[in-house]
Amino acid sequence: MISFIPNDPLAVDAVPLRKVQARPDRPSGRAGFTVSGTAPEGVFQPDEPGFVRWQARQAAILAVDAWEDVIGQPITSWAAQAANPLRLIPDQGEDMNAFYDRRSVSFFHKLRDGETVFSGASTDVVSHEVGHAVLDALRPDLWDSMFLETGGFHEGFGDVTALITALSDRATREKLLDVAPDLGTANFVEATAEDLSDTIRRVLGPTHPASKPRRALNTFQWQLPQTMLATGGPDVMIGEVHSIARIITGCFWDLLRALFVASGTGTQAGLLSATQTAARLFYEGAKTAPETPRFFRSVGRSMILADDALNGGAHRQLIGQAFGAHGLALGSQALLAPELALAGNSPRINRRAGSVTVSPATLKDLRRHVGAPEGAAARVSLAMVGDTSVANVAIVGEVALDDVDERLRGVVAPVKTVALVGESGGSAALLAAPRAGVPSAEVTDFVQSLVANDQVAFGSAAPGRRSAVAPDTAAGAATHAVRRRGGKKKLQRVRFACTL
Repeated sequence: MISFIPNDPLAVDAVPLRKVQARPDRPSGRAGFTVSGTAPEGVFQPDEPGFVRWQARQAAILAVDAWEDVIGQPITSWAAQAANPLRLIPDQGEDMNAFYDRRSVSFFHKLRDGETVFSGASTDVVSHEVGHAVLDALRPDLWDSMFLETGGFHEGFGDVTALITALSDRATREKLLDVAPDLGTANFVEATAEDLSDTIRRVLGPTHPASKPRRALNTFQWQLPQTMLATGGPDVMIGEVHSIARIITGCFWDLLRALFVASGTGTQAGLLSATQTAARLFYEGAKTAPETPRFFRSVGRSMILADDALNGGAHRQLIGQAFGAHGLALGSQALLAPELALAGNSPRINRRAGSVTVSPATLKDLRRHVGAPEGAAARVSLAMVGDTSVANVAIVGEVALDDVDERLRGVVAPVKTVALVGESGGSAALLAAPRAGVPSAEVTDFVQSLVANDQVAFGSAAPGRRSAVAPDTAAGAATHAVRRRGGKKKLQRVRFACTL
């Protein structure tokens, strides 16, 4: 038996600390963890040294279990680029943070008003970081994406993981329905990481962007990132990944709420069913959404097509309404409508082998249409959009960052222009692609956001050394660092961090 907080330390009035059986280790052949620390299993109080180890372990396993219940199959491995098993470090030192860096999910402590606060004591925080790992296993290509909305979606996926982990618990569902019968009033579930946010408020002040919990029940409206404020407090939308994550999390919560109300049950069992339906569509949308600068809309469109394939389109209207309520009009069928003819025959698709071949003539013509250099590398993979097979072509390049910040002179960032290629009348046809120049401009804007919010670890390397310009252990909230790779200085992601 262990002591366990099923939600957040500041939500114990709603769902108190309880004694539970410790979850068994993840089975062999499934994505799992190695947990740091040697405290024996036992019933600890939150201020005792052994508590946070068993609390964080329990929350991490529950988060993976929650996703497996949603998708109906085991998560067998983390991303190929990640450690397998993943290290779980319940307390790595003093900081107001938590992060996932492909080697670990790591948590910290902070002395606050005479007491020690552990980020790993919050099931919200732990499940959020595990959510990054789950999405990385599903979509490892998003790790190095330099679009604001893909970074925001990663953070939103973490918050959705916290939501479904909380709602996998019957007592939590019952209490939630007591305080918010239709999920339409503020509550302890849709607010995440309350204790960590309160610590940031007390230490860094109430104007810090992370000084209030992120809330899934919100009315934030999507707008072009270039029109968002660069910096701001917790109550405004700014062009930063944790802030804009509230848009996509709001879409999820609104869909969950609509599904639950439409069911007419009003029961905890009905809430569980609605949660699993919304989460399955969210997962499928994340799996198939093309990596475009407008990634939130891409996910919503892919969710509708997934619903068509899984449920005969039963929830199409509710998905559209949930996204529309946050300023995201979907028009999902346009994702598969041919836009223009490309040179070459239609892609050769082998669904059994999971492969697709696109002719050199098509790739050459595609590069021309999206404004990429003639010799730009193109990565071709099979994509399932709903139940339709198409070719996903990612044309890879680089963006110079000299004009972003003087500390980034001579540094480049990766950029991917992703196009969907299908067929029309036996010939190759472009289904979807961003306009020429848009991906590069979006990368520049994203890096400006990183710099403005102190999320780049700047450093220097001795002349002639091939080591990283900045280490993986970059301090604070830095998520990116400059590395030397192939004779170039490149900006690369080193982690997803919980707070700004």
